[in-house]
Amino acid sequence: MPARSINVELLLDRQVRDPSGKRAGRIEEIRARRVGDEIIVESYHLGPDAMLERLAAPVMRMRFLRALGLHRHRHGRRASWEQMDLTDPEHPKIRCPVEELAKLVR
Repeated sequence: MPARSINVELLLDRQVRDPSGKRAGRIEEIRARRVGDEIIVESYHLGPDAMLERLAAPVMRMRFLRALGLHRHRHGRRASWEQMDLTDPEHPKIRCPVEELAKLVR
């Protein structure tokens, strides 16, 4: 499959579903690295933990969650670029069941 370009800002906050229609979370962060003149996407971070990961440093994140009483109910998942189907960027999907996605490290 040839490489193609997608504006990443159009993917942020898009709801992602698995093949059965189960929600995997919203795209909150996209991790990439530079290889020569190209930017290569490595993973997509989904769910509330991903949003907090983007917005706050880890220490501040835990203090914030404890203050809200949410530190026990956090969740977030990581989809590799191979697991993501962006054929329709307005409706991104993962190619596997949600349960097969890696959990974000806390």
